[in-house]
Amino acid sequence: MVSQRASVPATVGALSGLCLLGFAGWLLVVSPESGRRLQNASFGYITSTRPPSSFDSSDSSSSSDISLEPSKSFESGSLRSSEYTVFFPKVTAAFGNSMGPLTIWLLLQAIWAIMYNKFVASPIKETGTLDERMDNAKMEDIEGQQDFNNGFLECHKDKWVCIQGLFCPMVRMAHTNAVSGVCAFWESLWCWCCCSWLTIGIGPCCLVMWWRLRLKNIMKVEENMASDFCLTMLCPMLSLCQMSTAVDSAMGYQVTGCCEYTPYSYQSDMN
Repeated sequence: MVSQRASVPATVGALSGLCLLGFAGWLLVVSPESGRRLQNASFGYITSTRPPSSFDSSDSSSSSDISLEPSKSFESGSLRSSEYTVFFPKVTAAFGNSMGPLTIWLLLQAIWAIMYNKFVASPIKETGTLDERMDNAKMEDIEGQQDFNNGFLECHKDKWVCIQGLFCPMVRMAHTNAVSGVCAFWESLWCWCCCSWLTIGIGPCCLVMWWRLRLKNIMKVEENMASDFCLTMLCPMLSLCQMSTAVDSAMGYQVTGCCEYTPYSYQSDMN
């Protein structure tokens, strides 16, 4: 288990890296010429915009009289270079258009995660994870559960979980994993960031699916691979909200604010 103190340097480093990546994506969007200059410097040739002169035409005509084959080879090579010169800035611009906003969104969530972990996730985890509580519970009290108690489309009943799951899914997923014992808070955060970057936002769906199965194993809920896969891949945020509400109810508290939670005082409060 990674200690909280050891995670501080990693947090600073990850935030710095996200800042640099976001700046790079923004630079490619705002100034596509920078991508072209980088490509020219990397591949060792310079494209010229100077119009052809009479000397160029005379030189080309004289060289064509001497040898035709080298001229064809040079023209074909120039054509390939020209096509690549046009293609490369388009690719970098498209990459910047998609990765720039994604990096900014991940960076904002990571900054908020520092405060959220301090005031919500860490205090709840100190009381014991759900995995530890389930180990101490009687098996007859938890056997026979086919799915989470809350429905898949009932996230609107838990207002703050719904808001967190839709606008800050990375932080809410890290909170759910940490207090349930599925995965540590910061490790969940870094896995989400890496998968988002490597797959341009698609990878977190697979992560949510994996964590959902692990959470069901902890809560002694029967697994339904086909149903869980289809629901999570089609609506990952709803799956995340359902998992979060189930964990909050099992742990005996309710999220009542942006960085607030209220423990249940009596069983009637849970009802």
